[in-house]
Amino acid sequence: MRAFVVCVLLFIHCAYAQVLYDAFFGKPLKTDRRNFLNSINATSSCTILVEPCKKHEGRRVDGTCANPKYPSRGGTRTPLLRMLPASYGLGNTLRTSLNGSELPSTRLLRTKLLSDGYPTDHNFNSLGAHLGVFSFIDSVDLNVLFRFILVSDCCIGNTPNRVNPLCISIPVAADDPYLRRTGIRCMNLTRQDTFQERGCVSNTIPAERYNLPTPLLDLSVVYGFTNERERQIREYKDGLLKSEKRNGLDYPPGNGTICDEIGANLLPGIYLSAMWFFRKHNHLARELAEINPCWTDQELFETARYINIAEWQHMFYYEIMAEFLGRKNALSTGIIHDTQGYVNDFDEHYEPGVYHEYVVGSRWFHTFQDGRMDLYSNKGEYLGTRPASDNGLRSGVLEVNNTEADLTQGAFRQPSHKFDYVIEPDMAERVAGDLQTALDVSAADISRGRDQGLPPYNQYRKLCGLPYAHKFEDFHDVIFPDKVEQMRRIYNDVNDVDLMAAIYSEKLIDGGFVGPTLFCIIVQNMLQWRKSDRHFFEHGDTPTALTLPQLNEIRKSSTARLLCDNGDRVHEIQPRAILNPGPGNEIRSCKEIPSVDLTKWTDDRCFHKDDKQNREEYTQHQNTAYQLWESYNYDKK
Repeated sequence: MRAFVVCVLLFIHCAYAQVLYDAFFGKPLKTDRRNFLNSINATSSCTILVEPCKKHEGRRVDGTCANPKYPSRGGTRTPLLRMLPASYGLGNTLRTSLNGSELPSTRLLRTKLLSDGYPTDHNFNSLGAHLGVFSFIDSVDLNVLFRFILVSDCCIGNTPNRVNPLCISIPVAADDPYLRRTGIRCMNLTRQDTFQERGCVSNTIPAERYNLPTPLLDLSVVYGFTNERERQIREYKDGLLKSEKRNGLDYPPGNGTICDEIGANLLPGIYLSAMWFFRKHNHLARELAEINPCWTDQELFETARYINIAEWQHMFYYEIMAEFLGRKNALSTGIIHDTQGYVNDFDEHYEPGVYHEYVVGSRWFHTFQDGRMDLYSNKGEYLGTRPASDNGLRSGVLEVNNTEADLTQGAFRQPSHKFDYVIEPDMAERVAGDLQTALDVSAADISRGRDQGLPPYNQYRKLCGLPYAHKFEDFHDVIFPDKVEQMRRIYNDVNDVDLMAAIYSEKLIDGGFVGPTLFCIIVQNMLQWRKSDRHFFEHGDTPTALTLPQLNEIRKSSTARLLCDNGDRVHEIQPRAILNPGPGNEIRSCKEIPSVDLTKWTDDRCFHKDDKQNREEYTQHQNTAYQLWESYNYDKK
């Protein structure tokens, strides 16, 4: 009993030891700063409560302590990182041309640099595009989508709203090649949510995006990014997430949304990806419970979550991005490694986070997305097509008439849209579906670069080792002459060119499917992710690291196995699942797809009677103490 009381007191002490950090500056909150935030009722929006980092702890759901040198970074409500200083106009307005005039319409840029069309890719299928966009949702929120829905007056009639500071609407020319007969002369678009707008910092500081999710690859789409949200989604039994069986499959309770996250339910491809990892958690927890019958709910939950995230990180680095960047290129830059051992590249000097440049640049995945989602039977029979834009924010329809199963088959059978300086018409003209008559996703992506204060393309050329351009012709080294000529006609100066406009125009690197500047940005961000996160799956120098046998099991994971185990009625698939099936990558039985052997997580303590009995007694005390501590924290709030 005495030990039990001590345990409770320790929990209460930890609650008192929490430190309030300034979300923007990443430092413990000083008294004068706290008083200021309290005076404007902004403390909850502008601070993060962080428990002391512990050497032996696992990954926190709120992302804090991913790097103990920067305890609050990696957490929710933290600013994005920058490769270069922000470039805004006066008062954080959009950057202007060097001559002081407005930069050209992003719709005009898009229609001149990317045409509409339906080319299909001979290498990648739609699954690669789905998971690529899913990775974006995992680290950056879509808060701007709420504004898009709520602020609908950025186009007054057909005229851009220049008064509302939340608006960055896109003007459409009267001779627009695709919309000239529609009468549409303006596309609604809103600005990002910033720390300045929430009152956290002064407008004299360059605007920084207010990001809600954890800015790391940690499946926050599935698990949430706050302790409160984690408590809401857990069953607190056998390590499971709350679920209900429908059509023989696990679904979140109620309306079928993942963690109530709007990002996860935005498009069917993102929803499917989130659902696979949701089911995978419970699949892992159930199997681990059979292997280790003495494990507590907490042990089962944390281990299943750890494995789930580790497999996702492995798939993203070694399968998805290795294919898009080129495996040799990925190896040469150190974002992946050819080894059966640990890769101990954690560096405390790297701050956990995601770069603005990556957030904008990774929108390049939109060019691989096909606005049409093909449906196939599990025998490979084509059943029809659905516009992705018509199913946005309507995840419930996937459970009707085998739609989820048919779309899952289509994900690995349907070729993706080919990036050939062409964008799929639905993505180009009506990506918002019923929310707006017309919205060009690529034009919006260029606008997002301006909204986030990204400097001109020329500065990124210099950063990435390309020669600084003094005239438009200097772009010829990495951009085709016809694209350069279009830029010369549209922009006033070589130093006006937007980063995203150039990313859409650059020639592809040898062995990869991205241009040199985007390659540079992606590599820097992926290095930042793995080096700043002490819990990255390949690190072996932390107490909670995987054992080498466990790590090499994680390295067997694949998107093919993910779908075999968690997709609706997937019994066969090609091994390299994000690539089109064909010679050397034939569709085969799931029995032939390697799987992770979870017996490598066997706990010998579960098979010694005395140890098991002691453990059950300890667990009972531990759970009671935890409940008391939770009750204490709740009352304190």
